[in-house]
Amino acid sequence: MAKLLVGGYSGDKGAGTGISVLDDDQVVATIPADSPSWIARHPRLPVLYAVAETDSGGVQAWLLADGQPAGDAGSGETGGAEPAHLTVDQSGRFLVTANYSGGSISVHELDADGRIGRRTALVQHDVHGHQPRQAAAHPHMVSAIDGGIAVIDLGADAIYHYDLSDDGLLTLAEVITTPAGSGPRHIRRAGDRYYVTAELSGEVLVYDAEFKFAGAVRASHADGPNQPSELAATDHYLYVANRGPNTITVFALDQDLPRYVTEVQAGDWPRHIALDGDLLYVANERSHEVMTFRTNPQTGIPALERTVRVPSPTVVLP
Repeated sequence: MAKLLVGGYSGDKGAGTGISVLDDDQVVATIPADSPSWIARHPRLPVLYAVAETDSGGVQAWLLADGQPAGDAGSGETGGAEPAHLTVDQSGRFLVTANYSGGSISVHELDADGRIGRRTALVQHDVHGHQPRQAAAHPHMVSAIDGGIAVIDLGADAIYHYDLSDDGLLTLAEVITTPAGSGPRHIRRAGDRYYVTAELSGEVLVYDAEFKFAGAVRASHADGPNQPSELAATDHYLYVANRGPNTITVFALDQDLPRYVTEVQAGDWPRHIALDGDLLYVANERSHEVMTFRTNPQTGIPALERTVRVPSPTVVLP
């Protein structure tokens, strides 16, 4: 098993105390942090970033040594409550954060070593959708796409495209609406398609390379309510985590829309999944475990290999 970094909830949100480092099927270290529910590496530098999903909202960073956090690389306030996601832009100069409850997007500059500097932008979304959970904007993911930033807003039923200037300012370029009441959560590109989990409608939304809507499929064939969370993809298969059914759905990417193959059982509330080669990692928030599956390259179907106990995991980073 490769070394993994696992973020999770702490305090009144969960049983974790920081970022867990997994090696040889066990937790070998825990880096203290305040509800690091999302973590991400700098694309070129040995630096790890995490949100602090709290009412005040923050970001924090560590220098990495031997694959794990080993020194402070700064912190900052996001200006919005409960940040749920962050990313480094394609230039490597800015850290962009989605403030879920705050309904806003913040930008922090990064120095040449990747350390967090001043906040350069805070953009508020003043919108709402059609369902009770959409009474306000809820940016749930930020992604560096085509030289800019895509913001997936669950509360707005929309995908926002922003241009990011050299001085760290965001300018709205385009808004793509998703089906009413769908509640878009996370996005993943595979081939010439973008796939989006729709948390409120329980679907996977499909867009072409120009973000023209191509259709939708059910994220799970199980009975009962479903809140799909994360997606992972290879050239031939798409994997979707389903909270409620507590399954991972396998889709083949050999048609215009994803073709359902099967579902495999996960733990309780699979909040995040990640692929690393033929290994699929699943962070099960409520059953306090990270599962490792090995995927079959011919069928795409995952087979469970091991389970490691981790408190309140919400994101796993191979």
